[in-house]
This record gives sequence, structure tokens and C-alpha cells, in this order.
Amino acid sequence: MKSSFKRALVLSTLSLAAAQAYADGPYVYALVDGGMASSKITGGTTSTSKTEFVTGGVVPTFVGMKLDKSMDGITVGVQLEQGFTLNTPGSSYYFFGNGDVFNRQKNIFVKSAAGTVVLGVQPNIAFGTVLMGDPRGGSNYGSALAMIDGNGGLGTVDNASISYTAPTVSGLTVAGQYVPESKSGSAKGSRLVATYAAGDVKVGVSTYTDTATGVKDSTGTIFSGNYKIGSFTLKGISASQKSNTFTSALTTNGVGGEYALSSKVALDVGYYNAKSSVSTFKVDTTAAGLYYSITKDLKFYTQYAVVENKGRANGVGWNFAGPTLFPYAFDAGKKATTLNAGLILAYF
Repeated sequence: MKSSFKRALVLSTLSLAAAQAYADGPYVYALVDGGMASSKITGGTTSTSKTEFVTGGVVPTFVGMKLDKSMDGITVGVQLEQGFTLNTPGSSYYFFGNGDVFNRQKNIFVKSAAGTVVLGVQPNIAFGTVLMGDPRGGSNYGSALAMIDGNGGLGTVDNASISYTAPTVSGLTVAGQYVPESKSGSAKGSRLVATYAAGDVKVGVSTYTDTATGVKDSTGTIFSGNYKIGSFTLKGISASQKSNTFTSALTTNGVGGEYALSSKVALDVGYYNAKSSVSTFKVDTTAAGLYYSITKDLKFYTQYAVVENKGRANGVGWNFAGPTLFPYAFDAGKKATTLNAGLILAYF
């Protein structure tokens, strides 16, 4: 089912579970997404369109390796993960991470009954709250990502950071992360996350702050949750973010979910609204996706997204897909539509 590769994305983003106890690595994994997208921007007196190959229409593309060893109740290990694209050489080759080698993860971790500590390049733990409650699982066309991350400024990866995740107690899990200022002068920050799971219900809240010299602190609070009702999983997300651009909060809300039509076919739908008093920022997104399991690890998908810029802000990001020939931003009064189809290989 579709949920299998969405779970794979969430597991990778929140750091993969350890390999078999008392077993040395390496454990190799990959998530690869490639396909065709036909996009059009209309409105006003002009319209533009493009049909092209894209990497990551639904999920990011990366390959990783994990080496760990368990002794006396303690697991220690190293995780390395490289994001890349299947097209467009050059600097954009590293789109799903920065231009470094192992741009998504390169860290050492220690796990025990007292919790998990991770040191180094690793996922931003606040981003996991987005994936948990986003109605379309964080699809790169037609989800909350373009607003919460692309416009709101929440990053997916933290460089040179330290995180701690406490053991789950009665369904409650809390985690914290600190990002010190690096040599490059990047922002320092902190994140705090709490999730609660009981039966078919899961809810989460996260807060983050990034501080950089000369600009207003970037801050945000994200609430999300999901509730499984038979073959349907209802999902919802609400975020409030402030930054140097959005001195008056950018709020993003989304509702929808996913439905398993059969053991091989699944559907997801989502409606999103993002707005701020800054430039009367207002963007509405409606999208749906259909997923078919060819094998356990290989999925075919097709999705359709409509994004409307109903405010007065120009240069608004409307998707979160990999580097393309088509602009990812559009101006006030414009509407962007995309029909995307491709394959996803989730090797975990």
C-alpha cells in the first residue's frame, strides 16, 4: 500500500531504527522517485507550460547506509545519507540536501533504555511533525511543504546539531535538538517536539527557533495529527510561523487523508490554505494522488495539484519538487496546475 513508502520516508526523516541487535552493519537503504510532470501557470494575460522529467514528485531521493553494534544494552553507530536527483547535473544534483557529501545525514548515534542521542548532520526533528499530519504525507507537489518549508522557512536538515529523544512513556515521546552556530555563519537554533500515540490516534506538536545575525528570528509552532478509521486515515496540520519576511505570522492549515482502496491501490487527498497579512499573502492548494503497488518495494503513482495565489505577494513558491526547467514560484493572481506520474522505489 501507499502507506509503506510514506512510512519509509517518515522513518528516514526521523532517523531509521537500529539494525538487528548484536549485529554489525552495514544496513543499506534507498528511496528513489522519478517521473514526468506537466505543469502550467495561468492568470492575467500570459500563461506558461512545460512537460519534463522530474526527480521527487512525491518523495525525496536519497541513498543511505547505517552501521551499528549493540552490546550490554547500548547501541552505537554511524549513519550516512546522500540526497541526489536523477536529472540535471551540476550544483542542483544535490537538491535534496546541500552540496556536501552525505548531505542529508552524517552522524554518530547512541541508543539505550535512557533514550537516543544523535550528533552531527541529521533531520530537523520539527519537520517530522509536518510529515505525521500532512494530509498527503508531504508530497512535493500539492502538500503543506511549499508553504511550511519553502515559504515559511522550516528546514528539513540540521547541520552540526545535537538531538535527544526520550524513551516513550505511556504513549508520550518528547525530543529536543540544539543547533549551534557553525563556521559558515549559519543560524543557530533549537527544536522541541512532543508526540502522543494511543490506539488509532496520533498527535504531535513541535516548536522551533532559528537565530541569524541581522535578521528577525525565525520561529514556528506546528500541530498535527492523524486518526485511522478502518481503511481511511484522517489527517490534519496547522502551523504558525514568523520570519524576516513574515513579521506577521504565516499560518498554514491542511485537512484530508488517505484511503486504502485495496491491498495494492490507495488514494490521498488534501486541501490547504496559507495566509498572512504581509502582502495579503493567501495561497490555496487542492491535490490528490493515486498509488499502485507493482511489488512490495515498487510503486506507480499519479497525482494532480492545483495551487492558487489569491493574495498580492509575488515570487511565491508553489511546489517542493526537485530542480526543474519550470519556475517553482509564481506571482499574485496566478494559478499553477501539475499532473505528475512516476515510480517510487522504497528499499528499506
